[in-house]
Amino acid sequence: MIRAVYEVKDGNYVSLNVSGHAEYGEYGKDLVCASVSSIMFGFMNALDALDEKIEIEQLENEIVIINHTNLEVVIDYFELVIMQLKTIEESYGNFIRVERK
Repeated sequence: MIRAVYEVKDGNYVSLNVSGHAEYGEYGKDLVCASVSSIMFGFMNALDALDEKIEIEQLENEIVIINHTNLEVVIDYFELVIMQLKTIEESYGNFIRVERK
């Protein structure tokens, strides 16, 4: 299962941790994993382009993003990504969980 855990403090998104595998389909053909990966790589690229104080760590089966800014655009990006992940969860809830810390 993929687990996406985000944290909000004082109206600002401070972190997002996405880990695990959906195991919806065989390796290389897992639509849930592919969808989440696409969302997360787009998110990381958008954050990286801002050149702000945002930590991005990509591990084997985990992506960790820590936000040290209070920029409105970063909050908007986080909200969009959380909404996208929750949309996947609505259809594939046995394979992905989105939780607020």
